[in-house]
Amino acid sequence: MDEPMAPYSRFVVDGFDADALLGVVRDTRFEQRLLAAGHFRACLQRLVFPEFSLDSGAYTLPIFASGSFGEGLIALAMAVSCQQPMWANGRWVPAGQVMVFAEDSELNVRPQPGGWQWAVLLIPREVLQREAVARVGRELRLPRRGWCSRPATPAHAQALRYGVFSALDTAARWQGLITPEQLAAQSAVLLGVFVDAVSAADAGPQRRADGSWIERHRAAVVQRAEDYLKAHLDRPFDSAALSLALGVGERQLERLFRDAYGHGPCHWHQLARLNRARSALLQADAHDSVTDIALRLGFGHLGRFSVTYRNVFGECPRDTLRR
Repeated sequence: MDEPMAPYSRFVVDGFDADALLGVVRDTRFEQRLLAAGHFRACLQRLVFPEFSLDSGAYTLPIFASGSFGEGLIALAMAVSCQQPMWANGRWVPAGQVMVFAEDSELNVRPQPGGWQWAVLLIPREVLQREAVARVGRELRLPRRGWCSRPATPAHAQALRYGVFSALDTAARWQGLITPEQLAAQSAVLLGVFVDAVSAADAGPQRRADGSWIERHRAAVVQRAEDYLKAHLDRPFDSAALSLALGVGERQLERLFRDAYGHGPCHWHQLARLNRARSALLQADAHDSVTDIALRLGFGHLGRFSVTYRNVFGECPRDTLRR
């Protein structure tokens, strides 16, 4: 008799920790940054099958995540629950759309406030197409580079949500111990609902994988602005210097950042500095103090730093350091 396997794992992050969230999708690194004040909590679940994997995460506060998917794998992604459209790679993606990412594609995503759960299935292209031929009698229209978003029918979107929830709930009830027969049954159901959703959507309108020229231009400007601000996190924000460095007007930069993040570049800079300070506090050694870390990162007014930090992360810097 075959021994039970343990392909399921569950991990809770209580209090924002960017390093703990780096590998939320299997074999990837996604940099994540908190975008709203309050107590952050994330519940992360993973199911690993012989030929593909499923990752899902539920967040209580909006974050900005940036990274790329696993090498040599197609990524099928969906907001399993999302009250409002989310910003992804320069465009707004409403609930019920399936996002298809070609191998090694990048993703920059920001959900709207109000709770958010996502699911990502990573699978080799040939395995996905093999299943599609067996299930719907044809191969799927998949991007060769970049990504595309497709509106699934309400019925297929609901079936996909149910399939994800059912697979994770069943694995959790089994406490991660699953026989090979149960694992094969779960694999067939989960892969089937993803194939059905993508095949039903790929006969309809498909956005270009690389987006329009306007989307690419806007995303490129925001990326250049991010790079500049990251290089100057130890200095006060200077809107005129940022505008001059990019050759873009201050008002235009304000609009682009508000589209991408929901707030302007000044607030982005402040949150980026605070997120970096939190990572430094969590990684500090026994000889570091809050004052040492704050001064090293360019926070000259320690009282203001402490108050702002607590407003964003829901705890004082010294409480983070004690961890």
